[in-house]
Amino acid sequence: MKHKQNKYIYILIVILYVVYYFFEESENYTTSINLRTLEKDGFCVLYNPQYIKTISEPCIKLQEDVLSHLPDGYVFMDYIYKINDGALSTFHRDVTSSKTIYKTDYPVYTLILYKYEGDLLSVCPNSNATHPFVGSRIVNVEGKAGTCFLFDCDLLHAGCTNYCKERHVIQYKLCHQQDIHKLSHLQGIRNEKNDVCSLTLYNSMMRKLSYYFQLPINSILYPLMIKRENKKTIIGKIQSFIPIKYYNNV
Repeated sequence: MKHKQNKYIYILIVILYVVYYFFEESENYTTSINLRTLEKDGFCVLYNPQYIKTISEPCIKLQEDVLSHLPDGYVFMDYIYKINDGALSTFHRDVTSSKTIYKTDYPVYTLILYKYEGDLLSVCPNSNATHPFVGSRIVNVEGKAGTCFLFDCDLLHAGCTNYCKERHVIQYKLCHQQDIHKLSHLQGIRNEKNDVCSLTLYNSMMRKLSYYFQLPINSILYPLMIKRENKKTIIGKIQSFIPIKYYNNV
């Protein structure tokens, strides 16, 4: 009888967990600018209409503002990745530049510049500090064109569902000078991804499931997302079910 009661308690706990973390929060970029910090949340938000002038290399103003948020010794890597119209809307950590995976001495950061207005990025505040676990709910941040997110690569995040609106973003990587040799695979990256947006129930389900099951996906299956294997191999066939095309390795 006691065993049966414990079973129901466990089931109730799971249900409460799923329900609590099912609901997502919304935040305006101006709130994020004033509220969020790299130290406390693992990400910060910057905004300046001048940033929109960036075509490929980050404009001088953007470089200065971003580096002012980081300790001395940090530099922009030789890495530029553009994504047009699509979004990696499943929750993930940036495994190709993770401090945890590549054993860097200092945190590695991703910078994303949004050149459109609307729903931008979904983040789980402070999830970089609780890696490989996550204890924060999803926060969806909306903002204007010229909004930038600077975040720890171990932060759990996803692109907001953009409802098939025109979408242009540019992604950069920043690391400490002492760690460049550990991230040499990112140097010289020039990639541009053009995608076709599709809104399906399947995509919505995968987005939510990727949040609940982020631990095994990002801590166990991450090798599948780092290097593209031959599609004819078993590993390659497994990768066909993963949105690996967004990991700049194809």
